[in-house]
This record gives sequence, C-alpha cells and structure tokens, in this order.
Amino acid sequence: MKVKELENKVALVTGASRGIGRAISLTFAKAGAQLILVGRDLDALNETSKLICELKLGPTPLVCQMDVLDISSIANAVKLALDSFGQIDILVNNSGITGRSAPLWELEESQWDEAIDTNLKGPFLLSKAVIPSMISRKSGSIIFIGSITGKRPLVNRSVYAASKLGLVGMMRTLALELAREGVRVNLISPGFVAGPRLDGVIAQVASDQGVTSDQMKATWLEMVPTGKFVTPEDIAQGVLFFASSRSGATTGEDLNISGGLVMYS
Repeated sequence: MKVKELENKVALVTGASRGIGRAISLTFAKAGAQLILVGRDLDALNETSKLICELKLGPTPLVCQMDVLDISSIANAVKLALDSFGQIDILVNNSGITGRSAPLWELEESQWDEAIDTNLKGPFLLSKAVIPSMISRKSGSIIFIGSITGKRPLVNRSVYAASKLGLVGMMRTLALELAREGVRVNLISPGFVAGPRLDGVIAQVASDQGVTSDQMKATWLEMVPTGKFVTPEDIAQGVLFFASSRSGATTGEDLNISGGLVMYS
C-alpha cells in the first residue's frame, strides 16, 4: 500500500471553516494528516469536519474554536492538540480578513489596526505558541498564507497590502532563525482566488470607482495572463508541497500562485 504524503503528521490549520482553509483541510486529510481545525466559526468548522468524514478522506479531525488575537484561546488550542496527539508537525497560518477598501487617508485607525492585528499579529501569536514544541522535536513546517497584493499594488488596498507583505518579512526572518532547528518556514502568495471573499472585494472596489461588479470582475480577469482566477484547491496544492517531504530542502520561500499575475517574489 502506498504511504500517503502526510501519514502520521499532525497539522493545525487556522481559518479552516471555509474557502482556502477548507480546501487545505480537505487536501491534507486526503494526504493522511491528522487535523486540528481552528477558527472562530464553530458551526462552519464542524461542517468542514463533517465533509472530511462523509467523503472518507482521512482521520476524524479535532475541532477547536479559537481567535488568533486571544492568547488564552490560542494556548488552549495548542494544549488540546499536544495533549491529544503529542505533536504539531505542520502549522498553517491561514486566518485573515480583507480589511476595508479605501484610500489610505480615509481609513480609520481602528480599521488599520483590525487588519494588521488579524493578518500579521495573529500569525505571530500562534507561531510563537507552536514553535517551542517543534524545536523540541527538531522537526516542523510552518506555512503562511500571504497575498500578491502589495507586490502588485491595487488601488485602495493599502492596509491589506501592508499586513500581507509584513508576513513575507516575518516568514523570511523566522526561516533563518529556525533553519538549524529542523523547522522550515514558507509562504504562499495567492492571486485572485475565486469565491465569496473575492466577490466582496470586487464589489467594494467597484462601488468606490463607480462601476458595476461585473465590469470590475472583467477588468481583474483581464489582468490575469491565464484569463481565470485561481481556486482554493490550487492554493491547497501549494500548501501541501510545503507541508510534505517534497520540499524538505526548501525554507524561506514565497511561492506565487496567481495565474501569472505576479512572477516575482
């Protein structure tokens, strides 16, 4: 029998309730991983778990409600994972928000703080909580979900760009710090990912620019060399690569999955 790529691996995935996080969870389950699904929406997390079980993709996941900005809930989730399985081999920092679309000078300080805290501080807090157990085992893979936004600037998306490019700097520095500890750190930069979140951003930007959502969607599609948006499943395959032994010699890398929209790091 062929051994699955993530057999006997324990993976904690944030934002596993929908979209990219759900796609990562399904892909990991199919690859044999034991999953800890975390996020704020417990009902949606249970839906992801139920889907994995119904499709018989892999072991029954452990579900835990967690807020990436609540240190006590992070500590509880990490403790639950370690008490249940004895290890966390893979950490996927996927949780994030789109933030408000507006010119920088029109953003409220609270809107700036919310996006920076959720998208940058949250992954810092969770990584900080998980890393000691990885160092103790001299093994681990940490994957951040960034964005091509900022590499290829989008009008009115300054706070989102700042939060996601901040992850790139943190990832590269952390990769260097953990290189001799057996822990790899990498990042995926998705392009325009089809789904309700992208639809919401397009609607926001379209409204700001006085055009229809369909017109703005067509404009954005024109920017993508392949002529189509990427899917959550496309992103999940990149995350699987970084989580598996196939990328055993890879750390500190930023992989664009964007249909050619961005071809540089």
